[in-house]
Amino acid sequence: MLFTYKYIKHDIEKLQGFLDFLFYDVWLVAEGDFDAEKLNGNPDLKQIYIDFGNADFKWGNFFNSSIEQIYSEFEKIKDDKFKLELIDLYDANNNVEVLCNDKSKLPISYAEIKARYSDLEKAINDFYSKLYGTESPFNLDAFGQLNKKLIPSHYEAFMTDNNEEVCPFCGILPIKGNNHSYREAYDHYLPKGLYPFNALNFKNLAPMCHECNSTYKLTDDPIYEDYKKIDPLKKENNRQLAFYPYSENHPELEIKVELTSKDIKNLKPTDITLEIKSAGNEEQIESWKRVFGIEERYKALCCNKNEGLEWFNAVVDGFENAKEMGVTDFAKWVDLKLREAGRNKLSNYGFLKAQFLTECRDKGILNAST
Repeated sequence: MLFTYKYIKHDIEKLQGFLDFLFYDVWLVAEGDFDAEKLNGNPDLKQIYIDFGNADFKWGNFFNSSIEQIYSEFEKIKDDKFKLELIDLYDANNNVEVLCNDKSKLPISYAEIKARYSDLEKAINDFYSKLYGTESPFNLDAFGQLNKKLIPSHYEAFMTDNNEEVCPFCGILPIKGNNHSYREAYDHYLPKGLYPFNALNFKNLAPMCHECNSTYKLTDDPIYEDYKKIDPLKKENNRQLAFYPYSENHPELEIKVELTSKDIKNLKPTDITLEIKSAGNEEQIESWKRVFGIEERYKALCCNKNEGLEWFNAVVDGFENAKEMGVTDFAKWVDLKLREAGRNKLSNYGFLKAQFLTECRDKGILNAST
């Protein structure tokens, strides 16, 4: 990532609080038949459950029946060791920062639960897969209307504190802010289809440009290159560090562009070597490049006639105009343009544009006779 977001506190977190209560205080200690009394520790949730039971509508029935079914499956488990393991694994799946920064911490996947308790996995998957989206029971009035009210409210507050209006995952495309009538989608950074229990954890949800979200990342996993091919018994293999979207200590990245061709008008991606460095963050950079197609996208920008070539031409053409005002030193002119390009790294691809033009200068492509 080029930069990270600032995490904000918001009422939307109460939904994850309901789920935490269900896991720790209801499902994990399941014993006997389920009834409303099992929810005594959370009066708000208990009343919602009772109200849903007295009404007859699809998503209220779905919510009640789902938490009852998961309770039933937990009640069947007599392996206390597994339940104790689940406590740590539930915590791990929801501590996204630790998973990104510590390879010794291992999440639990749906596949692992299925291998041990297939009925439990099905019940959890059926429930959690619908918690975020248009079919979520949390869209009901009783929960505050997730899609209609809570997410728009969160997004407005989020963009007030995170107002760069550039996608931090690519730095290429804008992010819609509070001056827009629409918003960007939130991405599940650790895919909700792979990992249970964090579908509504907003430390695992981050606004992302459409290209990053729907073209490149999709369901790719930042902390494993290909989780589906990893033996659950050896899942420490191929673990990868990754940038955490809400880190308070994100490193400065050094980007270097190297050209192997001087034919600037017909530049191809194979003519470009891209190096991204930050001491001690090699794995995080590789994960970022893999998940978001960074090398492909940055090279494509440099080869684009309306971007890379235009950056080049703007310097050359600008000098011709500047000569009319008495500017005669091309080298100093180029240095000025390079400083301008790199002054704001998030404006007009400054983080890449400055490096591209620097390489053009150093390779002798950008010179007084151009």
